[in-house]
Amino acid sequence: MKTLVIGAKGFVGNYLVSELKDAGHEVFAVDIPEMDLLDKGSVEKTVESVKPDYIVNLAAISSVGMSWKNPSAAIQVNVVGTLNLLDAIVKHAPRAKTLLIGSAEEYAKKDEKLSEDDELEASNPYGISKIAQENFASLYRQKHGLQIVCTRSFNHTGVGQRTTFALPSFVQQVADIEKSGTPGTIKVGNLEAYRDFSDVRDIAHVYRMLLENNTEYDCYNVGSGNAYKVGQLLETIIGFASVKIDVAQDPEKMRPVDVPYQCCDNSRIVKLGYWKGTKIEDTLKWMFDYELARP
Repeated sequence: MKTLVIGAKGFVGNYLVSELKDAGHEVFAVDIPEMDLLDKGSVEKTVESVKPDYIVNLAAISSVGMSWKNPSAAIQVNVVGTLNLLDAIVKHAPRAKTLLIGSAEEYAKKDEKLSEDDELEASNPYGISKIAQENFASLYRQKHGLQIVCTRSFNHTGVGQRTTFALPSFVQQVADIEKSGTPGTIKVGNLEAYRDFSDVRDIAHVYRMLLENNTEYDCYNVGSGNAYKVGQLLETIIGFASVKIDVAQDPEKMRPVDVPYQCCDNSRIVKLGYWKGTKIEDTLKWMFDYELARP
């Protein structure tokens, strides 16, 4: 089983490569500068050379905040880059099974769990780019018969995630104050939102299972099925520390538009037995202990 993982040096990529290798895959892990999704020739050369059985595209502008700062970059990487990959697959690996990673940010706002049949109406450039990716995936299934499975992945976290994301930012700030041994203040964004958070290792496991097994549907939600208030998770992280920590809101960390509630109906992957269900408290403790041990 030859598996091409694009964006392999990113946060999820590290965990997925390990997950695949442990399961016996021959993994071809690529990232910039080995292959640039925006360089059509580079993409074709890689796919032609590897001739993979499986392909996972993790390369993306994956932060909502970053997509607001540079919407055109989000469209270029997430849409044009994906089209370059799909064109290369048509030419050089038409029988490969491809996993394209989408996002919960594609969905319209809803105060209940989101299922794959719910309305798509993104409220930020990142979500819009992922809806476009899905639309092109559908087109290439119909026109070229490609085997493409899309995910709508909800928030996931773990050791190695950039501090531009809320939970790793909280963990790093609290751990730094704890290491200082004196009380301190951390800066935060919106603490009122409810989000479905998962352990990155659980996410990587689902991605492998979706690749290896027959898939009944074209799209799968990937998430825990639990909505956590961001402020409550911050309290959990602060609870790991022994010194007093105050919280101050930073306007720079607030998004122009923020969805108040987001939770995953993960029944499709649960019925298949793909979901491990690591407790988010255990994930946060793993992250905190890692930061605490860093020099």
